[in-house]
Amino acid sequence: MNSTRAIAVITEILETNETNHFGSIHDFCIELAEYAARKGFLFYVTSLTIYTGNERLGYIWKNNSWVKTPVPEAGCIYNRIHSRKTEHSPNFQEFLQHLQNNHIPIFNERFLNKWEVYQCLSSYEYLCPFLPETKMFTSKQTLEQFLAEYETVFIKPIHGSQGKKIFRIQKKEGHFLLDYSTFSVEKEQIYPSVSALFLALKERINQPVIIQQGIPLQTYKNRPVDFRLLCHRVNESKWKVTSLVARVASEENFVSNAARGGELFHMNEMLKELYEPSTSTWQKKFLKELSLEIAAILSASTAGLYGEFGIDLALDTCGKSWVIEVNTKPSKNLDMAFSAKRIRPSAKAIIDYCTYLINQKEEEFS
Repeated sequence: MNSTRAIAVITEILETNETNHFGSIHDFCIELAEYAARKGFLFYVTSLTIYTGNERLGYIWKNNSWVKTPVPEAGCIYNRIHSRKTEHSPNFQEFLQHLQNNHIPIFNERFLNKWEVYQCLSSYEYLCPFLPETKMFTSKQTLEQFLAEYETVFIKPIHGSQGKKIFRIQKKEGHFLLDYSTFSVEKEQIYPSVSALFLALKERINQPVIIQQGIPLQTYKNRPVDFRLLCHRVNESKWKVTSLVARVASEENFVSNAARGGELFHMNEMLKELYEPSTSTWQKKFLKELSLEIAAILSASTAGLYGEFGIDLALDTCGKSWVIEVNTKPSKNLDMAFSAKRIRPSAKAIIDYCTYLINQKEEEFS
């Protein structure tokens, strides 16, 4: 088999005697395999262990099941490794070096953390009005500064995902309310002073975090709303939006992530609930333009190749747009157009971009 006509996904694979599973992207990989076959490519799913072992192995979709088999070198690799620790391991760095030596493109090479995303975007002056003020949280003075200026403040791990381990601080008369997105028992706690609050946070924080301006978000049934726009790369400079959903936080939580009980809605339906028809049309258009601009800037300004971003945007109570977060390994469970018989636009976009990269490489070395 000609290695330049193979496309691979590298991820974590749970292997047992009875079955194999690719975690949260398992069903998505079936769509990738079926669309790749239509395009004339061999497609397989592999892991760092079985790809770099004595015999290169992968899973091929055959007769409605995944079959483990020897595979050729991939012509392009889509990185869906979910562990930051794995991405920093010597084995993964050796793997990247092998790909580079053999001119094999890999995209979504690594996670981008929240702080480096903010630093990149805030260096573009015209984007600054859409970015909540953000700093690394390193001192009580920083906490005092933010609480003096904003009624609500968030503290987020720079390497966090799925809405986990986020603190919300609300300023009330004479005290501060602290809420945590993953408290299991008592949620809201009260502190009489910034000093007491800082000490409580210091005890609980064991990783780098940012402190961020809280935005008075638009709500639906008194629950905060935000929007996830999935952006995929078409070629060197063009991006497109493949999925748009609205997310509404559960009544028990202040984050909207599906992993934390958030509810999904079609973006069009939610905007029509919130605004007049002409305003909802304009808001959707602007959110799409903003997400595409962010995708283009990040891909152009960051080392490595990126073909996909999940961009979380929100509207405040005045209708102004805000950038909440950018995800480099976005969830595949947020596409409301998905059905068992249909290949999602996001799956087609991944294979189309792999095709572009392989064709580009073949032209360069022909």
